[in-house]
Amino acid sequence: MALFQCSLFSTSLCFGTSFHVIIPSPDSDELMNKKDSSYFKEGVEFPVLYLLHGAYGDYTDWQRQTGIERYAQKHKIAVVMPSASNSFYQDMHRGSAYYTYLTEELPSFIERTFPVSTRREDTFVAGLSMGGYGALRLALMCPEKYQACISLSGAVDLEQLMEAVNSGNVTGPFQWHNIFEHPEGIRNTEADLFYLMERNQKQNRPIPDIFQSCGTEDFLYSINVAADKKMTDLGIRHTFETHPGVHDWDYWDLHIQRAMDWLPLNNHKLEE
Repeated sequence: MALFQCSLFSTSLCFGTSFHVIIPSPDSDELMNKKDSSYFKEGVEFPVLYLLHGAYGDYTDWQRQTGIERYAQKHKIAVVMPSASNSFYQDMHRGSAYYTYLTEELPSFIERTFPVSTRREDTFVAGLSMGGYGALRLALMCPEKYQACISLSGAVDLEQLMEAVNSGNVTGPFQWHNIFEHPEGIRNTEADLFYLMERNQKQNRPIPDIFQSCGTEDFLYSINVAADKKMTDLGIRHTFETHPGVHDWDYWDLHIQRAMDWLPLNNHKLEE
């Protein structure tokens, strides 16, 4: 596999930012074990997964803490890992426009620079914790762009998380009044995932495939169980898995593999 560390000036953020990109390519394992490497050819268009970090994190987290390079090579999928600070993947009220950067500017750059597909059927977004919320929000806000989204230990009910952080039951670095103009009133706004689901249903917009996973000892477990029930009540087709585990990289490294196995990978351009 090939790993790129990219830095650019973002016109959405108004500062320089960095991200990692993994592109499947012939490696020593394929050479030594006489595996097929014919997928790497002129005109190839890899499926692409935008992989989001959690609170306190940055674009290096998945690279340093998991085997994501090996998993990308196995599935022949490009992976893009950006930074979004502690923004909750919003265009912040007082801060930077991370949502615009991640849904418009960054994909445009990736599609112009790397051999990735532009088809909705080949475009996915995933994340952990804050990034699990971000993955669902990006996909629900732009359902014409993303076929599927993955939340691992996701903070999928932002209102409940705010209450837990404000009460001191959960530690978090979030400056809510910088992220949202009215953080006390995010229910039934575009920050509310369940509002987005219902809106998409009413507007006959597609609902991306959803994969949700959380450890049974995770402090966000009850939020995830409640979110599963809400999606079921709304008639939202989704996959929800629980396994022993806490809010840590052991869980995310193991279950990003399960989630990537779940992805509807067509690899149509790889097979031609």
